[in-house]
Amino acid sequence: MFKNSKFSIRSKIALGYLIILFCLGASIFVLNDQMSSMEKEITFITDHDMEVHNLAYLIEKHVLDMETGQRGFMLTGDEKYLEPYNSGITKWDDDYNSLHQLITDNPSQQKKLEGIKLNIEQWIETVGEPTIAYKKENNMQDSLNFFKLDTGKLKVDRMRDQLDDFRTTEKSLTQIRVDDLNQRNADLKFVLYVFLLTVTVISILVAFVISRTIVNSIKQVSTAISEIASSEGNLTARRINIRTKDEIRDLGEATNHLLQSNENEIWLQTSISEVATACQGLASDSEIAQSFISKIALLLHASHGIYYRRTEGKLKMIASFAAYGDNTAASSFRIGEGLVGQCALDKRTFLLDPVPEDHVKITTGLGQSSPRSILIVPIEYEGHVVGVIELASLESFIPLQQQLVEKTRSTLGIAMNSAMIQMEVQRLLEESQALSEELQSQTEELQQQTEELQAQSEELTAQQDELKASNDSLKFSEEQLQRQQEELEQSNQEIAARAEQMEYLMRKTEETNEQIENQNAILAKHATELISASQYKSEFLANMSHELRTPLNSLLILSQILADNKEGNLHPKQIDFAHTIHASGSDLLRLIDEILDLSKVEAGQMTVELETVFLEDVKETMWRNFQPMAEQKGVEFQIHVEQSLPEAIHTDGHRLQQILKNLLSNAFKFTDQGQVMLRIYRMDLPEGSDPTDHSFLAFSVSDTGIGISKDKKDVIFEAFQQADGTTSRKYGGTGLGLTISRELSALLGGHIKIESHEGQGSTFTLYLPESQMSSQHFALKEVGAAGTDSTDVPLSIEMLLPSIELSNPDLLLISEVEDDRNEVNAGDRVLLIIEDDIQFAKIMLDMARSYNFKGIVALQGDKGLALAHAYKPDAIMLDIQLPVIDGWAILERLKQHPDTRHIPIHILSVLDESKQGLMMGAMAYLQKPVNKDTIDNALSRIESFINRDLKRLLIVEDDVVLRNSMVELIGHDDVVITAVSTGKEALHELQLEQFDCMVMDLGLSDISGFDLLDRIRHTEQLQKLPIIIYTGKELDMKEEMQLKKYAESIIIKNVKSQERLFDETALFLHRVEANLPEDRRKILKKLYNNETAFDGKRILLVEDDMRNIFALSNVLATYNLDVTFAENGREALELLEKDPNFDLILMDIMMPEMDGYQAMKAIRAMPQFEKLPIIALTAKAMKEDRKRCIDAGASDYISKPIDTVKLLSLLKVWLYT
Repeated sequence: MFKNSKFSIRSKIALGYLIILFCLGASIFVLNDQMSSMEKEITFITDHDMEVHNLAYLIEKHVLDMETGQRGFMLTGDEKYLEPYNSGITKWDDDYNSLHQLITDNPSQQKKLEGIKLNIEQWIETVGEPTIAYKKENNMQDSLNFFKLDTGKLKVDRMRDQLDDFRTTEKSLTQIRVDDLNQRNADLKFVLYVFLLTVTVISILVAFVISRTIVNSIKQVSTAISEIASSEGNLTARRINIRTKDEIRDLGEATNHLLQSNENEIWLQTSISEVATACQGLASDSEIAQSFISKIALLLHASHGIYYRRTEGKLKMIASFAAYGDNTAASSFRIGEGLVGQCALDKRTFLLDPVPEDHVKITTGLGQSSPRSILIVPIEYEGHVVGVIELASLESFIPLQQQLVEKTRSTLGIAMNSAMIQMEVQRLLEESQALSEELQSQTEELQQQTEELQAQSEELTAQQDELKASNDSLKFSEEQLQRQQEELEQSNQEIAARAEQMEYLMRKTEETNEQIENQNAILAKHATELISASQYKSEFLANMSHELRTPLNSLLILSQILADNKEGNLHPKQIDFAHTIHASGSDLLRLIDEILDLSKVEAGQMTVELETVFLEDVKETMWRNFQPMAEQKGVEFQIHVEQSLPEAIHTDGHRLQQILKNLLSNAFKFTDQGQVMLRIYRMDLPEGSDPTDHSFLAFSVSDTGIGISKDKKDVIFEAFQQADGTTSRKYGGTGLGLTISRELSALLGGHIKIESHEGQGSTFTLYLPESQMSSQHFALKEVGAAGTDSTDVPLSIEMLLPSIELSNPDLLLISEVEDDRNEVNAGDRVLLIIEDDIQFAKIMLDMARSYNFKGIVALQGDKGLALAHAYKPDAIMLDIQLPVIDGWAILERLKQHPDTRHIPIHILSVLDESKQGLMMGAMAYLQKPVNKDTIDNALSRIESFINRDLKRLLIVEDDVVLRNSMVELIGHDDVVITAVSTGKEALHELQLEQFDCMVMDLGLSDISGFDLLDRIRHTEQLQKLPIIIYTGKELDMKEEMQLKKYAESIIIKNVKSQERLFDETALFLHRVEANLPEDRRKILKKLYNNETAFDGKRILLVEDDMRNIFALSNVLATYNLDVTFAENGREALELLEKDPNFDLILMDIMMPEMDGYQAMKAIRAMPQFEKLPIIALTAKAMKEDRKRCIDAGASDYISKPIDTVKLLSLLKVWLYT
């Protein structure tokens, strides 16, 4: 309706209201007319009919009065009885006239009334007057005769009958009018309903038409923006096209303009970077000019280009692009000659468009063409023109292309000036060197002449002595002396000239030095840019874990399979090749790990996680890892721990062990005989350390190896540096271990020192401040981290992930890998492999078949979820980074469904998120890349788990009654329960038996629950044991965060805690729900009954986007949740102050006025809300984002777009914790 109109949204809405108001006005007008007509009819009935009836009754009354007065007078003779008679005589005629006037519209009634009148007049003339006259005359005889006949009564009775007939007719007429009025009233109601329905339909139709035009346009805009947002930086993916001419079209056009501007800016910056890169590393100005003209011509789609360099008042061509051999282009111009010379003179750009046909030709192998446009641009440096560039194109140069040339010409000017300065410096240096050599030669020659003069002077003295002897020889000697003096003056003049020349050279040298300083400043700027580029490189490498590790999966596994040669079809040499490939791949993996660690440190993405680290565990780990290496090399290995040290320290155990392993590895590498020793001791504060510290713990690694020379001590901590850095060095390695160790020691608040003498061994000592037992001692650094804050996107209706159609045949039947899905029979062991790397999936499929599994492969998350429900496999190998649905969502959904929650799931992923995977119910977690042995171990563990019908559970609880009730609750014939009361008994049982899960209380009699957890987690074979904390202790935030590092689940004892305990143990023991007793199945069904799980629960939803509120509230309302809204953090705080009775808060992060982080901190600052569950809603999904939410006070978080299954699961967890 409005598609081609020029209505704004305000005009459309106003028009809709006008249409509705017009319909209402018409309805009111018609109804008012009908009601006015009915009012007139009612008035007529009231004023006319009632008056007619009253007058008829009055006439009858008057007649009766006259009859009564006449009879009373006849009986008594008293004239006062004549008063009614006389009054009736006077009044009845008036009433008759009035009545006759009222019924003029009814002739029949008038005739009846005239008959009544005639009868009354006859009665007066024949009865009333005569009888009264008889009485007055006392004529008794005539009176008696009259009364004997009594004709008056007959007349009165006839008159009454006439009046009754008259009134009956009037009543019937009145009833007809009343019936007609009732009918008209009914008709009026019907018309009213019709009008209301019509107005409603018209209003809905108008609202629908107007809203559809607005909503459709908004949907087009939101859909286009969503597609643009999902295009991963490809802004050309979509443009918004709105046909209606209103504000939404203006919004679309503005968005398109913004997208085009961003696209142009990205292209411009990328092109500038490419041009700058192309000009780097070139020595001469001709090379720079050639590289620039070639690159800029390709970027501008130019077909011809020339660069002219300014030299001594002329512009000479030194570089060209697509030049033709006939030299049609001029090789040089004078300043001001032609447009090229004029461009240099005026320092401005010239654009020729169009170009005459007889101008320059663009030549290809097939022919020649005339350019459409020519662009001539001056190249300047500090206001001085150093060159001119001329470009020709078959198409017109658009403003964006001209802008690129304008942006890059300054870069070219700087590069050309730098090249010319560098060449001039080189020339001056060579000239200075030549002059210095010449000066030295002249100095030597002057010295020689001085020596000659000295000899001549001595000779002159001898001649003077001889002068006394001979006058003749005197004259000759005087002449000779004069001649020598003249030669001496000439030599002095030459010396003065050379001194002036030397002074000139010194001035030139000073000028050269100034130029060199300027050049150094430019080089320093370039060095800064190089540092920035190095930082970008480090950030890039730190995020390349997935891309670098994934290709090694197939390489390591396939090479291991080939090396095993199970089929025996490889030659020994081929087997050696396979071993070499596997060893090289392993070395490459170690190198990648070291480079990534270094890059993460440099990019600020390396963090530390403080925990309790037992020094005895560190000692045992180092001994276990390096004692075999010591025995292999024949080197003695010792570890000494000082007795006075504390039992444990508070630091990042993983990073500490990584440093020690690097130091010990280097010690063994460079030690062929003698010993390697690790000492752990306390020492005083070294000089230069923080004065707030009191002592340091030292971890000293000493060896008797080759040692390090003094000149190498400062460089060995630099990346890729070794003590032996020659190409023929004896010892391998990348030279990254010490660099990483130094950076990690800084993260831990310490430092590394070295003492070494070449040929006598080395000692590397790691110092950690003992007072860092408190996490406040030093900040958990993220060195140089440049955090980015992505904008929180609106959820809208699309925020909710749809449920997967598990019965879709396309998900079940179509497979890109030839697996065994069509060959699965009853009794077969089925392994489902959900992996998007098809090569790695095929490898796992082949290895699964070797373990007698029927393998099914899914390359997408949705297909994997559908196949899991369809085939109910015995086990699942699951990747995390999957298309359509990621592995976390699959794991969550499978563990929430009663038919699949018992299936053991083994995760293989490049992500380092083993803790999260185990907490969600996975049986194991492996980080890629993996080798064949690792997959073999995983398959063996799955096979052992499937074959083992009985699962083992350890319960640690000091309360006998509660311990027995827990055994009674969980116990069945599919699980063997061992229940103990102390921590020591628990450790003893864990050493004797292998348990599948452990439930423990924190308040034990002999050892605290935290210490028991520390010992368990630092025992290597128990690190993967699922642990459930079941305690009545009220935990503060710090204790809760500490427990989350160790335990997969925390349950606070309350009314529903036993139900949750049974559910959590069933999850980690992978118990089949169908095999449980009926009362236990009812517990699980009650827990997972979404219809009644949330009855009566109140949720505070804090979200600034109304679309998000609408979408989430509709989902939550279906589960009987009472939802209250707040549009920002400040409004949420006001609501909580007024009404604190909320069970949970859903908190968006990016909001105006007060964002989610600030709001959560403010809520946690209120004592009454310290335990209130808060789930953060964020558009980010990085690990550091989750940490930031938790640090701000969130109990948990979920990333957008929101998976409803995961959201409901989180609500259950936190509403019943």
